[in-house]
Amino acid sequence: MIKGINHKVIEVTDTESIYYERAYLLVRPEYEEAEEAVLRKEAKKLLSDVGTPSSIKGKRTFLYWFLRTVPLVIAGIGAGVLIGILF
Repeated sequence: MIKGINHKVIEVTDTESIYYERAYLLVRPEYEEAEEAVLRKEAKKLLSDVGTPSSIKGKRTFLYWFLRTVPLVIAGIGAGVLIGILF
């Protein structure tokens, strides 16, 4: 139990994420009597929708666009130089 919390807690140790080792979810008081299997299933479903932290997504997106744009810029400069030499 978490100090000062008077709720049922579901601990998920298999988060299927490379970023998170475990998660603790507080069950709403009106659902504390629900079956353990149902609560665990919903917890897994919730955690599968969390995905990658936004700061990591942003870095990956920047790197993706950087690596995709630089070759195009170099090709454009090369084409401009080639056209300038030919004409």
